[in-house]
Amino acid sequence: MNFTLPVSLSFLYPAWLWLLLLAPLFIALGWPEKSLPDRRQRWVGLGLRLLVLVGLVLGLAGAQLERPVDTVTTVFVLDVSDSIPVEAQAQAKAFLRQALAEKPGDDQAAIVLFGGDALVERLPSQMDAMPSLSSIPVKSATDIESALRLALALLPNEGGSRIVLFSDGQETTGQARRMAELAAARQVELSVYPLTPPAGENDQSEVLVEQISAPSEARQGQTVPVEVTVVANQPADATLRFFADGALVESRPVRLTQGRNRFSFTAPLDEPGFHRFRVEAEAANDIRLQNNRGEAFTTVFGPPRVLVVEGAAGEVEALTAALEAAGMETNVIQPGALPQTLPDLAVFDAVVLANVPAEALPPDTQTLLAGYVRDLGRGLVMLGGPESYGAGGYLRSPLEKALPVDMEIRNQSREPNIALVLAVDKSGSMGACHCDDPDLRQQYSRTTSGLPKIDIAKEAIFQATQVLGDLDYLGVVAFDSAARWALETGPHRDLNAVEQAIGGITANGQTNIFAGLTAAEESLADAPARVKHIILLTDGWSTAGAYDQLLDRFTDADITLSVVAAGGGSAEYLAGLAEDGGGKYYPAATMLDVPQIFLKETIRAAGNFIIEEPFLPAPAVAGSDSRATSPILRGVDLSSAPPLLGYNGSTAKAAAQVALLTPRGDPLLATWQYGLGRSAAWTSDFSGRWAQEWLDWSEYPQLVGQLVNWTLPTPGDDRLDVTVTSSGGEVTLEATVLDEQGQGRSFLDVSAHILADDGTATEIELQPTGPGRYQATTSRPEEGVYLAQITAYATAESDAASSEPAPVAGRTTGLVVAYSPEYAGLEPDLSLLNDLAALTDGRQLTDPAQTFVPTPAVGRQTRPLWPSLLLLAALLFPLDVAVRRVRLGRREWQQAHRWLLARLPGHQQTPPAEPSPPIHSELFEARQRVRQRYTAPPPAADSPVIAPPPKPSAPIEPPAPSPASPPEKSADQEQDTLARLRAAKRRAKR
Repeated sequence: MNFTLPVSLSFLYPAWLWLLLLAPLFIALGWPEKSLPDRRQRWVGLGLRLLVLVGLVLGLAGAQLERPVDTVTTVFVLDVSDSIPVEAQAQAKAFLRQALAEKPGDDQAAIVLFGGDALVERLPSQMDAMPSLSSIPVKSATDIESALRLALALLPNEGGSRIVLFSDGQETTGQARRMAELAAARQVELSVYPLTPPAGENDQSEVLVEQISAPSEARQGQTVPVEVTVVANQPADATLRFFADGALVESRPVRLTQGRNRFSFTAPLDEPGFHRFRVEAEAANDIRLQNNRGEAFTTVFGPPRVLVVEGAAGEVEALTAALEAAGMETNVIQPGALPQTLPDLAVFDAVVLANVPAEALPPDTQTLLAGYVRDLGRGLVMLGGPESYGAGGYLRSPLEKALPVDMEIRNQSREPNIALVLAVDKSGSMGACHCDDPDLRQQYSRTTSGLPKIDIAKEAIFQATQVLGDLDYLGVVAFDSAARWALETGPHRDLNAVEQAIGGITANGQTNIFAGLTAAEESLADAPARVKHIILLTDGWSTAGAYDQLLDRFTDADITLSVVAAGGGSAEYLAGLAEDGGGKYYPAATMLDVPQIFLKETIRAAGNFIIEEPFLPAPAVAGSDSRATSPILRGVDLSSAPPLLGYNGSTAKAAAQVALLTPRGDPLLATWQYGLGRSAAWTSDFSGRWAQEWLDWSEYPQLVGQLVNWTLPTPGDDRLDVTVTSSGGEVTLEATVLDEQGQGRSFLDVSAHILADDGTATEIELQPTGPGRYQATTSRPEEGVYLAQITAYATAESDAASSEPAPVAGRTTGLVVAYSPEYAGLEPDLSLLNDLAALTDGRQLTDPAQTFVPTPAVGRQTRPLWPSLLLLAALLFPLDVAVRRVRLGRREWQQAHRWLLARLPGHQQTPPAEPSPPIHSELFEARQRVRQRYTAPPPAADSPVIAPPPKPSAPIEPPAPSPASPPEKSADQEQDTLARLRAAKRRAKR
């Protein structure tokens, strides 16, 4: 008959067991030594040595005990994504509730909820009732793979394991079959319960826009077809609405049949650029609305389109005329009308900013324009003017990063350019909210929970500080009834120190403007700066003072005064102070305007952001022909150019190419490559303020045309073909690059920039897949409209003429990511569910009673023995050494035996018998007698006092015989003593 032990021994590292072959060697080396006094001690030592060897070898081999375990752990994985109807989810919960009620008492169960991600609802436990489900995973996607991965992680290594999957099988992310293969390798059974729509749900219609397609490219003036595929689960009436660039083109009633329905629309494309099409389907009793729309892109090629943004109406008439003469289409807009998404902005090849202040641009427009150049490969030109560059508030702005010049002026003379003192009213009224005025509160829709005026004043001070150069002087004096310095006048390069100094200003007390201005005048009187300026900020009336004498001292010391009136107070009086002080008066309608006023006034007072003086442009390289240094100046005769009357001060960046300079050495024309695009800076203007005489100059149209043309992107390159597709949870980009002979060009670096509406860019590197073919796959982005800019670069290996990668081809295309694939399926994917069950020897469940059927594979529980064995070997090793090194005789064993018996409970100690003379005592006595015989003279009986030794010259007399000396031993007595000594030695060796 067959007999199976319930417990078995296994090893993690059985190769160590070969060391047991050394046991005979240990026995041979440790064979009982005759030097040990006791035979039992010899065998004990050998046994301990063998035990140490066996324990060490079994411990290194990882010995462990295994026993079968009959309990099973089941993880229920429940799909709660949006593709599962509410009725089907209720059906799954009812199935789970009944299955848990029939669970065997020793088995364990766990629950996992999943959609786009997976969450643990209940850890493995012996629950027998359905708990309330509170986890909320992402419902717009289905990731069965991650759900199964989490379920496998919850299963213990001991006992049987089972997973029950409740799903419709419509996975949008991941590969569930990979997890099923892993489950099969771990002998985990995976059973499925398909979540199908209830029978009554077929009465509801489901209509979805499956696909909308349009030609990726078209010519200007061409009418393109737009094909639409609409899917319905049953015949239904619907309305299709067709939009082109956001405008409704057609609304068409249609009758849908069950399955796929195809329709066609047409759209005339009269304008170049990107055109977006959208189709929306509307049907009665539709189950889901998320899948009722689709979008497509078409790129129309035509003449270059340039968007001109003018700061003041009528300022760019000559500019646009020159651009149109160069064959470009121009659109002139005000700053507030700038497009706010990249697809809308991408219809233009370049943007020209003509004297546009930064504050006039809509929020986030600067960041959008920077991405427009960097990631989309378009062009940007900034023209100068009183409201442009640093004077327009672009210092340290996002747009400054895209330009070839810095707005900050480098101080070439290394002397202070301006000494600025900010005199700030800190009276009690400045502690009130800036919106406490009822009229202003209504105008700005604010409540009294706004910022105190003094805090807005601090922000204004900090913004003005950022405009100053490294050597400029700054002082901050705060006044109420008296003046107190928050920051002594001097060079302050550390903005953090400035911020900390002004942070301690608090509002309280009365208002004494005279005290604040007097303190400012005293600090500026001897300041070594070209410009000495005071900006006064106050919101009310002030006490009297000798202002006439103070203003005279201002004039003598070349100090100017500007006044910012924030709120009430004597407006006429404050305006008179500014006029008499040689500055400007700013009546701020609200405190919110003060920071911008401070910034503009500081820029104006510094004077180096705007230089107004006649000058002639000069080549950047002395003695060179400017036409040879830049393609923008090719064919332009600058020697005949009239003078310009002014420009914006700036500093060229290190990587910029400067073509023209002013007599002061400041850049007039600078260009550079910024990301995939180009930008140019012309620091004078092209209007009647500074370039008045240039408008009649014969070379003016050519110069303007070549300047903007240099920034234009390369037209669509036939050598680069791009395909962008979105499928499931992934987006695939495929690019084919050809050389001049039409053959695939390899060894290129191909990259793609995927740009969202808000300017967010994602860079992807395409990998070569064949001659001239490159491909990349990335995760599917969120629903929306994207632009894809693909550029191929020649590396140093493929283009020996250049040490840096240079673009050889580029193309811009569109990518529309419609609704999530979660809403695209109408029927459950039963084939996937059946495959998952088949891979793991699972089944498709129809009855809750089938859930806990015993699994054929019985689990086993393991208990490691190797830690105990290694510990035992470590403890026995010193005992083995002690047994072999310490010699124990029969007497020691008997004493140890009596010692143990004496400490046993209930044992009465009996007096020991008179012991015989011990052997060691006899040996000791014999040795003492021999030592006394041969080393010590016999002492006198009465122990007389020893006399001192006699003198050497005196004769030596023999000592008198001692009457008490013992008699000498005979020869027989000596032989008897030696015989006893030899006998004692023989007994000790036994």
